[in-house]
Amino acid sequence: MTSKDSGYPFERDMMQFEASRESGSNLIDYKRILYRALRYWYVIISTLVVSLVVAYSINRYSTRIYPIKASIIIKENQENVGAKLLYNNALVNPYRNFYNELYILKSVPLMSSVVENLDLNTRYFREGEIKTTEVYDKNIPFKFHFLEGHTPSGKTMELTLLNANRFKLQLLEDTRTSEPITYEFGDTIRLYDYHFLVISTGGNQNYVDRRLLINFNSVEATANGYISRLKAYWQEQGASVVNMEINTAVPEKEIDFLNELIKQYQQYDLDKKNETATQSIEFIDSQLQLIKDSLQYFEREVETFKQKNVITNLEGEALRLYQRVEGLEANLAQLRLQKNYYQYLTEYLRKEDNLNQVVPPTSVGVEDPIMTSLITSLVQLQTELNLQTSRGKEETSLIERKRAQVAKIRADIQESVESSLEAQKINEQFIKQQIKLVDQQLAKLPESERRLVNLQRNYTLSENLYIFLMQKRAEAGISKASTTSDIVVVNPARQMGGAIAPKPSRNYAIAGAMGVMLPFVFFLIMELLNNKVQSKEDIENVTNIPLIGGVGHNGLSDNLIVYKKPKSGVAESFRSLRSNLNFFTEGKDKKIFLITSSISGEGKTFSTINLATVLAFSNKRTLIVGADMRKPRLFGDFNLNNDVGLSNYLSGQMAFTEIIQDTNIDNLVLISGGPVPPNPSELLMSDRMEKFMAEAIKNFDFVIMDTPPIGLVTDAFILSKYADHTLFLVRQDYTPKQAIKTVQEFYENGKIKKVSLLFNDIKRVGPGYGYGEGYGYGYGYGYGNKKGNGGYYQEG
Repeated sequence: MTSKDSGYPFERDMMQFEASRESGSNLIDYKRILYRALRYWYVIISTLVVSLVVAYSINRYSTRIYPIKASIIIKENQENVGAKLLYNNALVNPYRNFYNELYILKSVPLMSSVVENLDLNTRYFREGEIKTTEVYDKNIPFKFHFLEGHTPSGKTMELTLLNANRFKLQLLEDTRTSEPITYEFGDTIRLYDYHFLVISTGGNQNYVDRRLLINFNSVEATANGYISRLKAYWQEQGASVVNMEINTAVPEKEIDFLNELIKQYQQYDLDKKNETATQSIEFIDSQLQLIKDSLQYFEREVETFKQKNVITNLEGEALRLYQRVEGLEANLAQLRLQKNYYQYLTEYLRKEDNLNQVVPPTSVGVEDPIMTSLITSLVQLQTELNLQTSRGKEETSLIERKRAQVAKIRADIQESVESSLEAQKINEQFIKQQIKLVDQQLAKLPESERRLVNLQRNYTLSENLYIFLMQKRAEAGISKASTTSDIVVVNPARQMGGAIAPKPSRNYAIAGAMGVMLPFVFFLIMELLNNKVQSKEDIENVTNIPLIGGVGHNGLSDNLIVYKKPKSGVAESFRSLRSNLNFFTEGKDKKIFLITSSISGEGKTFSTINLATVLAFSNKRTLIVGADMRKPRLFGDFNLNNDVGLSNYLSGQMAFTEIIQDTNIDNLVLISGGPVPPNPSELLMSDRMEKFMAEAIKNFDFVIMDTPPIGLVTDAFILSKYADHTLFLVRQDYTPKQAIKTVQEFYENGKIKKVSLLFNDIKRVGPGYGYGEGYGYGYGYGYGNKKGNGGYYQEG
């Protein structure tokens, strides 16, 4: 399309337009959103007020949450070596893996013991007018005692204390279907499946006539809840100080919880240290019980022999042989004690799964560094494995790897035991051979000395072994008594500062931001969902068809605004349109204009009448042709009729002069559409239509054709070949953007030529709408007019 064809001085290169359309067709007009927000400022103020009221309610009625903190130090092994000095046992104070301590601290067994000791699985609540508040009071005057081990979980009971002896109780289900029942303290109560007593503790009587809600939960579920809420972390990298923190609405309750947790953790540490000594004492006691009987027997035998034979001392040779055989027998007894320990160890490894309670060899005097090292590793791995599984974790590769390591060490210990037993057999055979040689030498002594030596050596052997085991037992007992916990309290549990939630300042800030942003978001959504043309920028983003001008909103009750208010802003906009049309059709004395649109209701009739009026005001004979024979309507605005019209001429019923109707506007006549024919398109395509146009341009200076919408029928395409210029109407907030794209396609394909766009019915102006406030003339009916939004606007 050339400038000669269009007469439009602002034509753009098609390729540049295509690029701009791709980038701009989906752009959001933020200026328009801002202008809309400023226009509806009261919506933003209302939303802001509502948001601040909501924030105030949250700050006023939300439960206050407070931080409770405590810290402990886990001493290193070197700091507590007293027990090791008294009792040389590597497992009494084994290597501590600090990475496990946080897991131990949050383990289910440890947490469950804390919950049971403090009865934390039973919670008490007091209902208020708006919210329900948890009550934590150690002096609550009653206590529940469930019978048959059947404790409700996740159930709530309502209790009202009437006096020191009586109360009302009911179990709350999903709906309150039962009435409260009055009981006395100590009564056996059955509610549904629960059998329990409510025992008076004689505590705080201020609860009389107060209704309390008692919530019951299982110990395990409560413990898991505390595990998830408790934060435990090292003070810093490399430090042995552990900080514990928990947030709560009841500070006194969680202070007691943290203190009890530290207490249970200390006891756990002591129990783990004393576990080995306890196992050692039990093993030694079993061995002492066996030796005690033998010692008493040989003691009586020696005493009886001496009384009968009056022998108090051994002779030199007998004494020498006795001392030698005594040493051999002591070695043999030590080997037998080791054999007993190895047999115990073999039996223990075969039957027991809890391998961290095995008695170490040094506890019973068995000096085997390899065995001690293996058992130390076994105990450590088994402890870590128990810790992992006690927390209820699923099977992982780490757990499987540790189990494999435990199994390997167990096999290594069993193999080492077998090797040790084989070596003991050799040593035992050698010692027995030496004893046999001494016995042969003793056989040469007198009978009385020989018998005394045998009795004496058996007694001495049992006595020495008994004394040895008693010494080991005493060492284990001293070790157990002197062991202290490595867990030391640094900071006892206490509340740290004020409430951390709700945060009034933050809530008000968020509410203020949301109160301001929500309307903008709403306006943004409206902008995204609005598919109607709102501004000239919307038009320019999707088409390069020239925009010839804009027409403001009609505030009158009919379409004759130019005739009735010639000095109005709308009249001036049509005069401006007349000038622009002259520019587009420069060089022609007589001109034919075609007015169409995409859909019905965009103002074709209004624009046709008023454009024709301003043309007639310029002393030019002007003809309006109602080319929309399907829905003729132009005649009504001029108080004329539709008895005759274009359809009568095209069908050959009447001559050109017979269908012309004069209006009350000078120089302006009308040819209506006439009676609706059965074939409008065929009539427009006939030869008589061409004769009609020749006759019209011969007798008139301007011919304006009002045609049906091109989105509905093809009449406008048929008539466009007669037009010197086509006006395509776009109505603000009415014409779909897709319609502009469709017209652009017609324009690019050459179906419509010599066309420009008229932006019609402009009601909203300002930033983002393409026209500034106050754009208009005369009586204020310009582009900026805000009056008459409810005024009459005839569809065309």
